[in-house]
Amino acid sequence: MQQELEPAVHSDDGFRTPDDGPEDYVTWEVEKTDSQNVFYLHGALHIFDGGSEIKKYTWVNAGIPLIDQIRDALQHGLYPLFVAEGQSSQKLARIKHNEFLGRAYRSFAKIGGGLYVYGHSMAENDEHITKLIEKNKISHLFIGLYGDPNSEGAQRIIERAYKAKAARPLKRPLDVAFFDASSAQVWG
Repeated sequence: MQQELEPAVHSDDGFRTPDDGPEDYVTWEVEKTDSQNVFYLHGALHIFDGGSEIKKYTWVNAGIPLIDQIRDALQHGLYPLFVAEGQSSQKLARIKHNEFLGRAYRSFAKIGGGLYVYGHSMAENDEHITKLIEKNKISHLFIGLYGDPNSEGAQRIIERAYKAKAARPLKRPLDVAFFDASSAQVWG
């Protein structure tokens, strides 16, 4: 749906038409992802591990709503590729066990510039992601807070963000700012 945006935004999640020709899905192969700039850090419900290939179901290829394609795949014993483990260490083990997820994780570790965080609670179960923020080259971190910024949940996020800032070496400072998540209107 990127073609609907103005100005045009280049995005590439690494999925391509399968080598055998067009299908109802597209596939991801690491050797064809040089221009990839969109990563699913914890997978997604429309991405499936097809054994020898990673498949992404699409509306544009099948003309069938994604939820119906996902239901059909589940009925045929296929399961989405996503990280749902409970603890951060379990999530990281799952990520490292899969080349697709591992590539996303390694790519996130290398990013720099500004990072906008929307919908991430910086909770203990996602510490593997927050630790990468401490280590990568991000210079500005903008975090969306929902509701009252003085609430217990918001204060925990603020505290963890400042802990990430403090963990940075002096030569790579991290500026941290917060915004009202409801002001972003990411869904239009």
